[in-house]
Amino acid sequence: MTYNSLLPLTVSVGRHSMTAKVSAGRHFIVTKALPLLAVLFAFTSCLKDQEEAFEQSAPLRLQATLDQMKHTLRSAPYGWELEYYSAENFGGIVYTIKFDSLSATIGCSLVPDSTDQCLYRLTSDSGPVLSFDTYSPLLHYFSTPSSSEYEAKGGEFEFVVSNITDSLITIYGKKSRRNMQLRRLKATAEDYSQRTIDIYDNLPQGFKGQIGTADVEGLFSMASKRLNFVNGTDTIATVSFVVNNQGIRLYNPITLGGKRVQAFAFNQADTTFTCLDAGSADVVLKGMNAKEGIVPFKNYAGNYNLRYNGNSSSTRVELAPNRLENTYSLRGLSSKYELKLHYNDATGYLTLGPQTVGDIGGNAVYFATYSIEDGHLWISDEASFTLKWNNNKVRVGYNFTATNPSRYNCTSALLVTLAIHADGTASASLVDDPAWGPSMLTNLSSLQKLAN
Repeated sequence: MTYNSLLPLTVSVGRHSMTAKVSAGRHFIVTKALPLLAVLFAFTSCLKDQEEAFEQSAPLRLQATLDQMKHTLRSAPYGWELEYYSAENFGGIVYTIKFDSLSATIGCSLVPDSTDQCLYRLTSDSGPVLSFDTYSPLLHYFSTPSSSEYEAKGGEFEFVVSNITDSLITIYGKKSRRNMQLRRLKATAEDYSQRTIDIYDNLPQGFKGQIGTADVEGLFSMASKRLNFVNGTDTIATVSFVVNNQGIRLYNPITLGGKRVQAFAFNQADTTFTCLDAGSADVVLKGMNAKEGIVPFKNYAGNYNLRYNGNSSSTRVELAPNRLENTYSLRGLSSKYELKLHYNDATGYLTLGPQTVGDIGGNAVYFATYSIEDGHLWISDEASFTLKWNNNKVRVGYNFTATNPSRYNCTSALLVTLAIHADGTASASLVDDPAWGPSMLTNLSSLQKLAN
């Protein structure tokens, strides 16, 4: 539960007063002089021709397609890569899937050293359908609702099969009808994932160059997996993309300057993007590096001392990357929860804001920001901390600063339960349970990175 503005409520914590918030047919030409018998003969002949054209009934043809699909899926020794697209305003993720007779081993190209299994079925429902029925934390990541996303992230787990070849299977989402593709892997899933992560972590902020006759720049939004093509101040196109083991591939091909482009190989050594599409191999775009002082996404990963109480107290924590969302998880404060920090591609900053972290006795538990000076407690997304690099390349640290100090002068964080009453008031209580970890992080100071 997240509030977009301050709650119009009076909240008490201890002595402080706080403010919270788809027949084939043959055409016959019959002349008027044709006897009725001849017409009937022609009609009967037509039906006979149609039957001969389809030696099998529709159900048998469908079953043959399902059998072909199952054989093809199981015939790949390394499995398949699935270009998976969820919400319309979100880009794609590549999954690796190895099929046996009943189950599928799922891997996500952006989640290292992690696989799971689920059962799959090939059924008929408005055509041949591939369905992943039992829960896979990886594959069902975008289709599992939560308290804050009751429609999940627009994902699905049932796919209609539209075409099958030995190396490429085209499918589309049963609900969304978004086109997706299964491609036969040429290497192990582990090798594929390792290469994909390496490319993801080293992509520049964008690229520039010439596509046909058009001078363009491309700017990546890694959180949404969307790519903006711009020309000066004009946005020419915005398209979803996936990162794969070669570079990037756009959801749909686009034509710019007379050139049709979709897939690009990324060369990390010279940060270039070379088009892989027929007729456009001469398109080579140069990567644009981040501005001086912008911390790359990958640099935040590691172990830290979280300092608070004016640097007099500290606890060891870890920042673990979530490349699916381009966020970080802060682990170590408690076994009960992790905190989510958002990465900004443009600034290179991480932000830590109020968030729901659990439930106690029917009351939501919040990691809330707090001001010691005036006793205000906030659960507004805007009342967040920004972590800013200390500019020290040897003793790397990130200092906590209020993101919007003029409105939300947060200096500390509290772990509280918030109860909203029938009369419109609310009460907050500090979580008094050691299992939840510290309930007060006063005067948050910094994250100091530890040596590996």
